Amino acid sequence: MKFYQFIKNIDYKRIGYHVLFWVVISVFYDAVSSIVSERPFFEMLAHDFKFFFPSDVLGVYITLYILIPGLLLKRKYTQFIIFLLLFLGFLMIVITLPLQYLGLFLEYQEKFLEAGRLFPTLYDYISHNFLIALTVKLMIIGLASSIKIAKNWFKSQKKQQNLLKEKFEVDLQLKEAELKFLKSQINPHFLFNALNNLYSLTLEKSSKAPEVVLKISSLLDYVLYECNVPKIDLDREIENIKNYIDLQKIRYGNDTNIKLSVEGDISDIQIAPLLILPLVENAFKHGVDKNVGKGYIYIDIKVADNATLDLSVKNSLKGENNHEGDGIGLTNLRKRLELQYPDKHSFSLGLTDESCISDLKLKLY
Repeated sequence: MKFYQFIKNIDYKRIGYHVLFWVVISVFYDAVSSIVSERPFFEMLAHDFKFFFPSDVLGVYITLYILIPGLLLKRKYTQFIIFLLLFLGFLMIVITLPLQYLGLFLEYQEKFLEAGRLFPTLYDYISHNFLIALTVKLMIIGLASSIKIAKNWFKSQKKQQNLLKEKFEVDLQLKEAELKFLKSQINPHFLFNALNNLYSLTLEKSSKAPEVVLKISSLLDYVLYECNVPKIDLDREIENIKNYIDLQKIRYGNDTNIKLSVEGDISDIQIAPLLILPLVENAFKHGVDKNVGKGYIYIDIKVADNATLDLSVKNSLKGENNHEGDGIGLTNLRKRLELQYPDKHSFSLGLTDESCISDLKLKLY
């Protein structure tokens, strides 16, 4: 069972890549050597496999799996260079040169005997393809190391991209959670204001109460069910504002000075839902609540080139009105603008002794 599990866990794909690397290196080098030396290709291949291949393999894998991860990847560059040079010296002196000497002896044994020598001289030993062997060894180790370093770099980049992706997804989830929380605050805040209006009418035993109930039902349907999307048609948002204004007119009468104007082509324009309502609510709260029949509210909506939206809400401030600081509606509006229109909006609230002007500008794309 253990042997079967061992066989199953072998990375055959990785082994295949390593075999392919050595095959390509050997075929390329010996093909060039065969042309230069005018010796048969397979004779060169067999010679190099016996006398050079063992030290090449040892040099590559010691460098890949010990020197690079142990020193180079830990940014110990000086130690890496020193140990690499020492290791190359060990390979050349202890492994490559003895094997080269043996190959030289076997290959030219008859010539040495004819010259009256049994073994190659020191000059023959050192000079015969020594520099070529060292250069080839360095090239092979360098190529294999480059592949290893490139592979580690790509892995590192992929890991970094995955971390950035995970961070982006977490940030997006937090953003969506915060938006849901802000919307959940808008809904009860709106419901509280609407029910407060209805309560006032029931205290007065007004015949308008049933109509108000229907209007509140329509508005709640929009707020609770239609607004659970990132964007909504601007004309639907404006329709909701008109329903809200109608609801307020039922309470305060048609004599209240309320004007709503829309300029530009609003078809096919979408915005985040419930951005306009908090400003209109704020205008009614400070413009007519305590000045029934005397205050005014002017709402201007302009769309330019299907690219920008300008919203201006101006309301009166009279009598005992106090407009110090933002309420829940405006506070949530500012947060939502930062989340849904970062660097694509501007919002200001200007106050005078007699009026309040809210200006909101959005870049739609």
